[in-house]
Amino acid sequence: MTSVLIIEDDVDVADTIQACIQAAGYTSYLAETGEQGLALCPQLEPDIIVLDLTLPDMDGIEVCTHIRRLELRRDPYILILTARRGQTDEILAFATGADDYMTKPFSPDMLILRLRALLRRELRHIENAVGADAAMIRHQYLRLHQTHRHCSVRALLTDDWVELELTALEFDLLAKLAQQQGQVYSRPELFKEIWGREHPGDEHSTVDSCVFRLRKEIRSKLQVPEGVNPLVKTARGVGYKFEGRC
Repeated sequence: MTSVLIIEDDVDVADTIQACIQAAGYTSYLAETGEQGLALCPQLEPDIIVLDLTLPDMDGIEVCTHIRRLELRRDPYILILTARRGQTDEILAFATGADDYMTKPFSPDMLILRLRALLRRELRHIENAVGADAAMIRHQYLRLHQTHRHCSVRALLTDDWVELELTALEFDLLAKLAQQQGQVYSRPELFKEIWGREHPGDEHSTVDSCVFRLRKEIRSKLQVPEGVNPLVKTARGVGYKFEGRC
């Protein structure tokens, strides 16, 4: 069943939103502060978040930014519902990850129509990308499409997605590690999978050299200093693993 998390401190408004959502057949949850909402997101994994901008503890724009930085199994749609009508707020909301923007007072029927429109967008995405999803590896800071052989990372300072420039072997190695987050692969396992049994050369040095070049490219695009190794981590004495967080 579709679940909606409402982050709203006005009791009357929250009650109205909940009544609309429940009448539409959706499950609703309520958080009265930004901190409560952020704490509930990983627990509930809601399909949609209805977010007020004026909250008692933090600005809704900040909440929206934090939600988009959470490592969730799937990104929820965020619908801003606020009394703030300035264009600046609307621009900031969309720039930080909102999917729709409504102002108060609002029509309950229009709210449900907006929610259903977001859900239809999700349905079309699923229908159009059944094959693509199987080929796509998604993490908080990595997007890798195995069929199109396209890989990008999210820059820490700007939140922009930047394409990695990888050789075929570097791409295959990163794809192998990223398929199972936290799974440790030994150097012999990686050598056999990426280079093949018949490839001449030492397993240890061949894998380590490829990892060295891969890390250098990732550091460059993430703009982190030498010595920091985001995403591709060393399992001491064994091999390597992937961690989705930087």
